[in-house]
Amino acid sequence: MSSVVTRTLPADHVTPVRAYAALRAQSPGRSSFMLESALPGERWGRYAILGYRARAETLLPSGFDPFATLADGLAQASAADTRNAPDAQGTARDLAARVCQAWVGFLAYDAVHLLLGVEPWPDEAYLGRVMKDATVVVFDSVAQTMTIAGQSQGAVSRCAWELSHGPEQMSLPALDPHALPEHVETPVADEDFAAKVAAAHERVAAGEAKEVVLARRFRAPLRGADPFDVYRALRVLAPSTHLYFLDFAESPFAPGLTVAGASGETLVRVERDPSAGPSAGDASPVEALRAAFARGSAVGAPAAHASGVSRRLEVGPRQIYGGSVGYFGPEGAEMAHTLGAVWVESGYFETMTGARIGNGSDPRAASERTRGDARAALSAIRAAQEARKASDAAAEKRAAAEKAAADDDAVRSA
Repeated sequence: MSSVVTRTLPADHVTPVRAYAALRAQSPGRSSFMLESALPGERWGRYAILGYRARAETLLPSGFDPFATLADGLAQASAADTRNAPDAQGTARDLAARVCQAWVGFLAYDAVHLLLGVEPWPDEAYLGRVMKDATVVVFDSVAQTMTIAGQSQGAVSRCAWELSHGPEQMSLPALDPHALPEHVETPVADEDFAAKVAAAHERVAAGEAKEVVLARRFRAPLRGADPFDVYRALRVLAPSTHLYFLDFAESPFAPGLTVAGASGETLVRVERDPSAGPSAGDASPVEALRAAFARGSAVGAPAAHASGVSRRLEVGPRQIYGGSVGYFGPEGAEMAHTLGAVWVESGYFETMTGARIGNGSDPRAASERTRGDARAALSAIRAAQEARKASDAAAEKRAAAEKAAADDDAVRSA
């Protein structure tokens, strides 16, 4: 593995959101990502991580152990790593170099079935997707700097220019946390979902599980909206300890896939200093992720029994919801639970929420709660749709003004 080139520059002329929008626009057909953090009522987290022009991508197919695949890949990366020792842990330069050579992406919730011996869905297409070797930018809000890390000096120089030369970015319309898309669909109607909750409650009462989480899907038409506008809206509507945007480009082996989300739950965080060498009991990032995966809050307890109940009652794979998202590499990992995720599939925005069912759960109340839990994601979708309407209206206004000016010129020339 070649050495990583880094460069640190002042960041007083561009914001992380505007920089990512520019990088994404400058590299159509290439995978990219943005990772941030925020806390309700507090300032944004110190670091924002952007990545684009990923050089490699891996689809983790159903029927194979995704953790074994990731472990093999990281073992090969560690064996081939010829870089000098990194900076002290926690610096922006170290973080940029670490993520530059890490895998960034997600694991689907349905990978838990493989871990726990639960029958997989027959129509599962994949259990995860990751990108690697991206050019990375880390914004440090305290130092007011941005550090670029890439595989070559040329990649770093190109990024430094491209992140400040994107198209004009319109402001989002006023955000209404109570506004929903005009058309919201769900494959399972309220009364049917309440019946599933009642069935899960019976399983809990019979001692089959202590707690079961039932997931429910909501969808709304894309209507030309940009998924990145969903992410921009979620930053305001649902500021969380983990904010994430993954934009996987279409490839010969997989369709394009975009995921935006906000999650308050860290699934695993591991930091390692490879220059210090391995120590006794030192778990790899993938081992830590495997151990934590079945303990996620969307699984239930005990995990094997609860996931078996939900598998029998739900109508299809959960895909993004309830899995994990973030980065992992030889030097560490940070993965969040994919709660509050919105993704694009077949011309629709999709999101899922879960009802936690134990003794005493009320089916109708649980059904209503799933709608309430989906409100932030659905409101962000509505904001993105309204942003598209505003963009189209502005384009029509510009076209009309240009036509009127052309007509005036023609009249004066006559």
